[in-house]
Amino acid sequence: MRRWIGVALALLIALGSTSLVVKTAAYPERSWVQLAAAAAHYAHRTFASEWAKAFASREEPAARDVAPGKPQTAAPITYEIEAKLDPEQHQIRGRETVEWQDPLPSPVHFYLYPLNPGGIQVHGVYRDGKSVPYQVLGEQLLIQVGSGTSKRLTLEFTTDIPSGGTRYGERDGVWILAYWYPILASLDQTGWITPPPSKGFGEPYIVDTADYRVTWTAPKGMTWYASAPAQSAVPSGDGTVTVKMDGRALRNFALVGSAGYQDTTLTLADGLTVHLGLLAPEHRAALEATATAALNLYRARFGPLPTHAVALVETPPGTTFAQELPNLALIDVDLWNGQMPEQDADRWTAHELAHLWWYSAVGDYEGLTPWMDEGLADYSSYLYEESRYGPEAYEAAMNRLTSWFREGRSYSPGHPGVALPTRDLGATERPYEDFDTEWQYYFLEYLRPVLMYRDLRQAMGDDRFFSWLQTLYRQHVGAVLTADRWRDSLQQADPAALERANLWLDTPYRTVLRQLDPGGNLHLADETP
Repeated sequence: MRRWIGVALALLIALGSTSLVVKTAAYPERSWVQLAAAAAHYAHRTFASEWAKAFASREEPAARDVAPGKPQTAAPITYEIEAKLDPEQHQIRGRETVEWQDPLPSPVHFYLYPLNPGGIQVHGVYRDGKSVPYQVLGEQLLIQVGSGTSKRLTLEFTTDIPSGGTRYGERDGVWILAYWYPILASLDQTGWITPPPSKGFGEPYIVDTADYRVTWTAPKGMTWYASAPAQSAVPSGDGTVTVKMDGRALRNFALVGSAGYQDTTLTLADGLTVHLGLLAPEHRAALEATATAALNLYRARFGPLPTHAVALVETPPGTTFAQELPNLALIDVDLWNGQMPEQDADRWTAHELAHLWWYSAVGDYEGLTPWMDEGLADYSSYLYEESRYGPEAYEAAMNRLTSWFREGRSYSPGHPGVALPTRDLGATERPYEDFDTEWQYYFLEYLRPVLMYRDLRQAMGDDRFFSWLQTLYRQHVGAVLTADRWRDSLQQADPAALERANLWLDTPYRTVLRQLDPGGNLHLADETP
């Protein structure tokens, strides 16, 4: 009954408001109307989410949100996807077969992540060649497979690609394609995890690792960077090229492509290949220097990547400031053009490259524990500054961030150092859905974890601290790192350090502030500042 009351309330709300580059020569302030559309979209999401839970409860316990750090270990998943890009229609037409090892509860849930109008449309679902019933409810797909031992489903879909996209879409002939296909939902001990709605910043995604075999068809003349290496590329008489790609233990499968990329390859020691997708060739030397220094440092500090090739790709102005995708690091061309003068292009590039370790290799459920990958990636970028520019640069950065923390200043990329409207902030460890604003998100999920890692390093000493990070990385490559596992790892490395970490993660802003000395060092309750 309470579930149906939730549905009714939601209705009232609605009424009221490559790794390897794929490349061949054979082969491009809101208006009131926008605000109203956004409100209607949010209301629709709320209604659809509640309706999906009620629908699921007919046969199984209702899907419930999960506390951070408690996901069930998912059975290995395999995707076989055949898809074709239609640039004229701004659409992808695809067919995917998803297979898993252990039977899943019915209905089986899939996420339909793209937020643009139209999104993903499902045209058919099949089990053993026979059509099975399904429902699309907002950005969730529920498939009634019934009882038995179903371990395989085939889906037919199309995905609309928005023009002028930000984190997903096409702009100036560059196609950024992430979360473009139905993704099997994740489970915790209570059932299917309901993903949080996007708030226009950060990553609300919840995705399990899977193996991928992708057949991708696109027009000739385009250079593609993807999450997995190309096995073959075959041109067709209709002006397209079909590429087969194969990747293991990927968070998801993403592609970025354009006819306008100048591709160049950087080969580092031990055979790591970095493909640079340049829109502004004059940036090549700077990007190569940053990539070389950052990637060599991270391999030494954390461990080798589970892949031999990654890509660093420029995106057009107005697309994305910077973004991580599996085995891909994306940087807005304006960052290095100097059109974002308040930004440190060098450090943010190093940040996105750090996500190759803390997101691509060692993943987390970003919608549940965003502090985990963002905090580690951001602190890694300051290790990069320390290594490349000296200890003085690192200390200057930490002192600046400590001042920002004390004074309640923004860490958001769009407004760094700007005074915040309030400093009454809560704890860092919270799910994505608990955040109201971008500045709050960056302050708690980036700035506080960076200062936490600085504090842990000081308390543990360099040898023990970096040994712990190496162990954390080695033990979770290809897996989902949860908050519980993170804490267990830290406790094994240094039991005394866990109390410090919990203070940074679990307590309100003002509580932490009271225990910082003038130098920014954290003192525990039994210590004297």
